[in-house]
Amino acid sequence: MRRGLVVLVLAVAACADSAATTTTTATVPTTTLPAGTTAPTTAPPITTTIPATTTTTTTATTTTTTAPPPVTVLVYFLNQPNFAIGVDPYVTPVERAVAPPAVARHALEALFAGPTPDEATQGLAFVASEATGFADLAISGGIARVRLLGNCNSSGSTFTIANEIVPTLKQFASVDYVKIFDPDGQTAEPDGPVDSIPGCLEP
Repeated sequence: MRRGLVVLVLAVAACADSAATTTTTATVPTTTLPAGTTAPTTAPPITTTIPATTTTTTTATTTTTTAPPPVTVLVYFLNQPNFAIGVDPYVTPVERAVAPPAVARHALEALFAGPTPDEATQGLAFVASEATGFADLAISGGIARVRLLGNCNSSGSTFTIANEIVPTLKQFASVDYVKIFDPDGQTAEPDGPVDSIPGCLEP
């Protein structure tokens, strides 16, 4: 009877040990790759493309305008030695370089500027007849018309500014006749193919 009890106790103890020992196995999911594919071991490199810098070069264009060359014209001054003894010509031409266009106007401007010091020593002089300038120069139909500025007075002389203006303008092929007007716009023969001077330039 005692022996049977011992056997029963051992059997119960064995069952208790068996129940107390439990082994748990975790199942790790497995990823199956397609055939011929190797699982990456490192992250692929990141490639950044930087757009090329575009440089625009602007070339400035400079336009150079070449001025026309000067034109040589003649300006007529009183030849005092000749006039004093009554020997023609009473005027002597001298050369002046003027810039085109409007060479006739520039020729009159050179006339009003007078002779150079060297020309003056040779007896040349500008007779202004009290005029200080000119205006309204126009050439049309072979006739040059010009108006005097300032005053107009021959002072009784047979030689006046008209004797210098007329040949200075007639050197140009476009001028056949010259009409000179006084500061008030008056002249003896305003119309027609004939030279004309105002009454203030009469002797």
